[in-house]
Amino acid sequence: MATLKSVAWNLVLALLCIPAAVVSVVMLPWIPLVASLMAAITRGGARWLGVKIRYRTPHRWFDWQQFYHLLIQLLLSILSMALWLFVGSMTVVFFIAPFFTDRFNIGSLVIENRALAIVVSWTFGCLCLLVLIFGAKFLTFLSVSTTRLALESDARATLIDAFSGERRRIERELHDGPQQYLTALKLNLAAAKRGDTAALDAADHNASLALSALRDTVRGIAPQVLFDNGLIAALEELLVHSGLETTLECKGEECSLDETSALLAYHCVAEGLTNAVKHGEATAATVKLDYREGIKISITDNGHGLTAGEGTGIAGLEERAIALGGSVKLEDTDQGARLRMELP
Repeated sequence: MATLKSVAWNLVLALLCIPAAVVSVVMLPWIPLVASLMAAITRGGARWLGVKIRYRTPHRWFDWQQFYHLLIQLLLSILSMALWLFVGSMTVVFFIAPFFTDRFNIGSLVIENRALAIVVSWTFGCLCLLVLIFGAKFLTFLSVSTTRLALESDARATLIDAFSGERRRIERELHDGPQQYLTALKLNLAAAKRGDTAALDAADHNASLALSALRDTVRGIAPQVLFDNGLIAALEELLVHSGLETTLECKGEECSLDETSALLAYHCVAEGLTNAVKHGEATAATVKLDYREGIKISITDNGHGLTAGEGTGIAGLEERAIALGGSVKLEDTDQGARLRMELP
């Protein structure tokens, strides 16, 4: 099936040769649009062939990588067309020639026996067919590889950006939570030194609030239970502290995840529950885990659904998931909102 798809996509490239060349010449002042169109077509072809390509957003109107990609794809289209015109036509000729002549000539070899002519001709036809198939597969491989190299986002840069955003989020949480309580605690202790006994009670209260805020922050970063007992145990603890009526459903046998994937899955559920409370004003949520093909996670709440301006943490999740070859989707449901993540 993979071979058939590769050959079919190479035939598509061959058929695109002349239209793509004509459009490129006619729309030369708008070549970035042509390059973007070619990028969309080849990215769709790669997806059809089962190759996931992380999307890279062009940073300018004229993107050099898309332009180089267009030129190489045009060259590969020309080679594909030549392959199908010459090798493909020779294949057809070798297969049908014995039925249209009583005398079969191959160079100095003359064959007048019909049965022998069919055997010899079809042998050459099969050789041409093999050349056509392997040539088409090779050109398809070059096309997909070119698309991946030119258009795929830099996974390392994506992860760096995502982790930078996560660091800023942690800084905000520390500033808005524990740091405020610790500052108040310092003022209470200063007042207590001056003889204000009531300040000791306030200091004790602020110390409790600081500890609670620190626990919440640590729980949102990397809970120890995640590494000690696995994802399911960590999610069970997270659901207990979510403030929602929650249900956890699991399908398949829990498998060992690498640290990056486990943390991302945990943060996905934490983000979904946070959005359910903060934006959706939900009272209940259902978390589903499916380990049967990679890992699939969904968080469904009973809130009022999506509203403008929400989901600011979703972008960071999506970037990190794409860098790992996965995907994230936030959508409305009949009874609320649903956040879904898939990881390989």
